[in-house]
Amino acid sequence: MLELVAARILAPVIGVSLYTWTSVIGVVLAGISLGNFIGGRLADARPGRRTLAYQYLASAGACAIVLILSRLLEHVTAPASWPAQLQVLWLAALLFFLPAVLLGTITPMIVKLSLNSLDETGRVVGRIQAAASLGSIVGVFLTGFVLISVFGTRAVLADVTVVLLGLAIATNVPWSAPNQVAARAATTVGAAALFITFGVSVLTLTYNDPCYRESNYYCIKVFSDDTGKYRQLSLDLLIHGIVSVKDPTQLVYPYERLYGQVVDAKYGRNRALRAFTIGGGTYTFPRYLERYHHGSTLVAEIDPEVTETAREELLLRDTPAIQIVHGDARPVLRDRPKNDLYDLVLGDAFGDIAVPYHLVTREFNEVVKQHLAPGGIYLVNIVDGVHYDFLRSYMKTLAQTFPQVRLMAAPGVTASGEQDTFVVVASQQPVPQTANMVPAAQVAALLKAHHATILTDEHAPVDQLLAPVFRQRLKTHAKAAGAGA
Repeated sequence: MLELVAARILAPVIGVSLYTWTSVIGVVLAGISLGNFIGGRLADARPGRRTLAYQYLASAGACAIVLILSRLLEHVTAPASWPAQLQVLWLAALLFFLPAVLLGTITPMIVKLSLNSLDETGRVVGRIQAAASLGSIVGVFLTGFVLISVFGTRAVLADVTVVLLGLAIATNVPWSAPNQVAARAATTVGAAALFITFGVSVLTLTYNDPCYRESNYYCIKVFSDDTGKYRQLSLDLLIHGIVSVKDPTQLVYPYERLYGQVVDAKYGRNRALRAFTIGGGTYTFPRYLERYHHGSTLVAEIDPEVTETAREELLLRDTPAIQIVHGDARPVLRDRPKNDLYDLVLGDAFGDIAVPYHLVTREFNEVVKQHLAPGGIYLVNIVDGVHYDFLRSYMKTLAQTFPQVRLMAAPGVTASGEQDTFVVVASQQPVPQTANMVPAAQVAALLKAHHATILTDEHAPVDQLLAPVFRQRLKTHAKAAGAGA
């Protein structure tokens, strides 16, 4: 449970990437390993239920400390000169190494207390390890499928803390103590447990949750601008879209305006269009197509909570022209009938630099091609910067499937190294020229600047390609935190 919660706590600050999960899993495994070693020594030196109660109590206290540190996470930064991997590892270790160590000390003590003779060592150890593994399986499924989306990450962490405190008390209750010293120790454990429970309750109740909703996928936030004219949807780190309160079909976000340029130039406004959208977000563009192109759109949005947020806060109304399927876009599109063709396939599922690998590969591009009408257009928004390694690799991968691949940039975007959003346009036929198309000569120079990787289902090192952008962001975050301090 702690491991799953760790990634969600880190996500609003550093996003969810391969680096995040690698750091969390590595830190927890390292902590448990060290804890097992320490716990074994402790079990031999001071075996007893009293010691076990203190181990549970210490573990609960460490989890309570995580609740405190998580409030300060945006202000805790590693040196900007560190590689991105070490910066993420630093945050994961700062929060979760100590709880993992302390939790790791418990199993050796339980083994020690359960052994009556050396003849039953194998059975006892096997039984305890099996029970521990079963508990982990239940905790993973319960947390990932139910608890986080229902209660939120910090409430789950508070519950873990309270359960550990309950175990501390139950392990060494005062009335079962064999002597006065043991009774005093048990009473001390109980008092400490009640004190920590009170502190955890206060921390949880007074925590100002930044999420409008916390789903299994995102920390979802909705903000209004100072004028009250616009609302923006934020998923973890990314401002995913902006909606005009007066006219929800208005294309406010720059990449959506680029989409609109291409669609208007290709089809005008008289032809009824069929579109497939990978990701719903604010649902602005499906509404734009419905109003200005008599369009019908099938939206594959993986997170039902995003859709509910759009309905409640972003003025989305259910209409026959917008059909919503809650599921991963790749199997949804793959399983459409072969004769189900679309004039447009719109990619809008990349969460900042957290990119679903299976949606950028050559194999997925082939699925898109199979469901594009003759002359249909595939539009994808991409976030990249520094060396543009991901953008370059993605465009070269698209070129394996589509003979026409073009690049668009919003006004003011110069591809000079800063993180920006681009739109990639792919088609079997020539793409209409628009005002924000990057000149072919510049695109050719960009593609030749560095080596590019063809992305496949077998090899899609997206996190490594985006690592320079990640490092740039962490440096910016460190400078901002330093300035704030």
